[in-house]
Amino acid sequence: MLASIQHQMEGTKFLRQFVEGKLISPVLLVGPEGVGRRSSILQAVQESFCIGTKQEGCLCNSCFVLLQGSHPDLIILRPEGDSDIGIDAIRELIAQTTSYPSKAKQRVFLIDGVDRLTVPAANAFLKTLEEPPLRSRIFLIAETYDEVLPTIRSRCGRINYNHLPEKFIASMLLQYESDPAKVLVYSRMSEGSVGRAIQYWGSGRIKLRDQVLKILQSALDRDLPSLFASVGDIEKDLVVALKLLEQVLHDVLMARVYPVGIINVDRTEDILSIGKRGSLKVWVNLASRVHGLESQYRTTKLNLPFQFKTILTESFG
Repeated sequence: MLASIQHQMEGTKFLRQFVEGKLISPVLLVGPEGVGRRSSILQAVQESFCIGTKQEGCLCNSCFVLLQGSHPDLIILRPEGDSDIGIDAIRELIAQTTSYPSKAKQRVFLIDGVDRLTVPAANAFLKTLEEPPLRSRIFLIAETYDEVLPTIRSRCGRINYNHLPEKFIASMLLQYESDPAKVLVYSRMSEGSVGRAIQYWGSGRIKLRDQVLKILQSALDRDLPSLFASVGDIEKDLVVALKLLEQVLHDVLMARVYPVGIINVDRTEDILSIGKRGSLKVWVNLASRVHGLESQYRTTKLNLPFQFKTILTESFG
């Protein structure tokens, strides 16, 4: 139940009020993906709805139905693919908030991705947030507080979810990966998210990281044919590769002062060797340009392969 959520004291303390029937106002949970926002709500809902032991592993009918994802008093709304949450979906949810609970004492509504509400949808939802029906509880999830519309933010309580400790993430990964070096790399790659670490492990992200290192080596060697061919090989994963390059450049700079703190600890010698081939000014400038390209791509959808190759060739040309 809620007690199973670790390293999120602010969130669990706040949600405990919901379990005890003391929380009425809508709540906005803010934090990176994979740190326990969604699972803590689901655990709190299970504990609140439970008609059995209210302990982990309870087999009462309410817990069973909830774990099957079919409890009629838990309604979850998420964006579909790349689409935002529009006004029709919000109107349907608003209509459901006026219905009486089927099994539990109250109905719980979770909007998982409230930062993806369109402006008309957000405006249609404001009155419900201001005056939630008596037997409805509303939870909203977002990764970044500033990306949630101010009109939504002003009508909700806020709970911050923090990055999880590296040791905790590593302990979770050891259930899947026996190589301690890989566990440490994936833990640090995830930037404090268990969910992200497991996703990275499942997709074999270290292999893509190795290709990024190869591309960087080609750029340093001014081997343009190899550079362009390698970028072409990973073009479908280029958005992820850009993030991995940012982490590699972080390591190049970090290795100068604190090599044990780098992310890609399994490639420490390569990172140190790469760092010696450029000045501090070169690496700082490249890191800044890569970060800027990553941010720009999220908003403009520019020609990423071209820009990726341009930055690398200009940095070492």
